[in-house]
Formats: sequence, structure tokens, C-alpha cells
Amino acid sequence: MIAQGNAISHGARAIEYSMEKDKARLVKVNGLPENIEPLAMWSRMMQHQHQCMKDRYNPRPITLNALRFEISPAKEESAGWTMKDWQNLTDEFIFVLDGIDKRPGKSDCRFRPTNIKNSQYVVSLHIDSKSGIPHLHIVANRIDNTGKTNDAHYIGERAVHAANIINEKRGWVQSAQRRSENIQQISKDCIAILKAIPKFDWATYCQMLNAKGYDIKLTKDDTGVVKGYAIRKGNSIYKSSILGKSRKLMPSKIETTWAGLHASDKQTTVQSKEADAQTRVYDNKEMMPQSKSSIHHYSISVDGEQFEVDIPNIVKSVFDEELEHSEEEANQTNVLKVAALLFAGYLDAATSMSASSGGGGSPGSGWGKDKDDDERNWAIRCARMAKWLCKPIKRNRSR
Repeated sequence: MIAQGNAISHGARAIEYSMEKDKARLVKVNGLPENIEPLAMWSRMMQHQHQCMKDRYNPRPITLNALRFEISPAKEESAGWTMKDWQNLTDEFIFVLDGIDKRPGKSDCRFRPTNIKNSQYVVSLHIDSKSGIPHLHIVANRIDNTGKTNDAHYIGERAVHAANIINEKRGWVQSAQRRSENIQQISKDCIAILKAIPKFDWATYCQMLNAKGYDIKLTKDDTGVVKGYAIRKGNSIYKSSILGKSRKLMPSKIETTWAGLHASDKQTTVQSKEADAQTRVYDNKEMMPQSKSSIHHYSISVDGEQFEVDIPNIVKSVFDEELEHSEEEANQTNVLKVAALLFAGYLDAATSMSASSGGGGSPGSGWGKDKDDDERNWAIRCARMAKWLCKPIKRNRSR
């Protein structure tokens, strides 16, 4: 089970959405009549708040006037549940939440516990239209029935902590493990989609994610270029920066990832055909000569001069492995080119290109391939030196 919580300023809309969404079912109402309209319920909550503020001689109302929670057990955890089961889960969650008086993991950070049990609140049951996962919506008055304000400090962390306590008690999967499983599954589905589409474009990518039951929201700049996106699974949202190994599903990398997946398949097919073609018979004996390594060609322009660099497949693999964890995502291509220039012996060009990328420095006069270096070791040294050269220089600003 997972849970979310936050303090909101739009309690009226939250109650209206909670109760009037398609196929929403009322689970429980506390401190309010059940047979009135959602806005009438919120009106009563606001009357209570105004009266309490008046009694405090404080004419200024609170801005975040409601607490909202979403509670979502896994589909298998709530299979076959009746309305009574959902009511029991509501009561258990509120009881556990009200008992939390310190920040999870930081015992020295204490705060006043909430008093949701003795507050006006509305609980509704929704069914997610894509995944079919049932979940609860709770909207509670920020002011409890005694006139005190429900403390909202770290309310989101408290909701998660309450869910984890219930998970442990009921033997359910913890939220952190569920989150990790969801990230792995979403990443796997994204890679499968990239493999399936013959050409990458955002419309097709989004359409196929929707077909798998996910909601995707793109973030674009003023020119319409996609700068980020988030995928919603059930009631949880996952940003692209946490999906895929080395964040390779981010907008800045996803087209390269698509190209790599298809280039890998194409290269495998070509190599297989070449291997079959190279099978020859000598003296009635079938012999398979070793195929030549694939060559990767780079045409690199530095300070108006063009450098043509060829590197073997094994070297390219080393570069990919070493530069995979590079923190400088924006300069990833430049780091690769600098590494290729170093490998080919173009030291001045590599130094100049790294400087134009915001880096600086020089490998030094003693830099070069050692006599004991094999091709792989030399490639590793070049990749690591390229990362160091392209690392941005931190400059202190003086006033």
C-alpha cells in the first residue's frame, strides 16, 4: 500500500472531485450529514473554521484550509473487499496517522500530532480508469472539532510512514519496494516500446504508453521541445529522470537510446550475415576465419579544422561503459569526442575541444600511450582523462 498527503487551499474542489468523479462511492463521512451536496459539506467546514477563528480573535483565515490524503493498496491486496473493509482501512489509517508525533527517521524532529479522528472529513472510493486499482480519497478540515489546527508539517512523510506501519502489520509489500518494482516495470515497458517503434516520435511513444495503461505528461519549452515528462501508474507519478539505467529515458537521451537499441539489432544481423558469408571450405574442411572488428568513424571539427577518427568496436564499448556514469549529461557527446581524439593521438585538438565545452586543463607533457598499454587499457585511460578535461571549472565571483 502507498499513501500521499498534503495541505491544500482548494478544499471545495477536492471534496467535489472526491464525491462526484465517475463511479465514486461514498465510504465514510465524519462530523457532517451524509445526505447533502459536496459543496454544502465544504460550506459547513468553512463555517466551523470561521467560528474558530472568531473565537481566537484572529480575523485572518488559514490559507491551507484542508488536508487531503490518497490511500492505495495494491490490487491484489484489496481483492474481494467489501465497503466494510474500506471503512476499516480508513479508520486504521487515521488512527495510525494521528499517533505519529515525530519525523520518520529523525527522532529529534518532533511536532504536534494530527487529530483527524476528531475532525470533519469525507472519504470516497475511486477506481483508476487505466489500471483498475481502487483507492481512497480523504478530505479533512484543517481545524478539528475542538478548534485546534491540524498540524501539517511533513504531512506527506507522515502519510507514507502510516502506510508503512500498516503494511508491516498486514504483511503487505512496503511502499519503497513497491516503488522500486514499479520503476523497473515502467522502465522495461518503455524500452520495449522503443524497440517496437520503427522511428522515434513523441506522439507514438505516448500513444503506446497509454495503451499499456500509463498516463504520460510532457513538459515543453516555449519552442515546443520536450524537456521532461512524467509517467503515472495508478496513483503514483514517476519522473523520466529516475527511469532506465543511467537515466537513459530522459528527453535528452531517449532518441539516442532508441537509435542504440535499433543499431544493436541491425549490427547483430549484419555481423551474422557477414559470418555466414565468410564461411569457406579449404581441403574439404570447413573453416571460419575471424571477422574484423567493426569500426566507428567520427568526423570531429575543432577550431575550424576537421579530424577524421576511426575507433574499433571494443574501444567504443569501453567508452560507452566508462562514460555511462558521467555526471555531465549535456556534454556527453563532447566527452566522447574528446576521448576519441585522445585515443587517436590528437592531444591539442582534444584539449581545445574540452576547453570549448567549459572544461580546462591539459593532460600534461607526459601524457601518451604506455608501451605496456593494450588497446582496452589505453581506451580506459582516454575515457577517464576526457571526463576530467571536460569537467566544468568552478570559478569564484568576486565583487
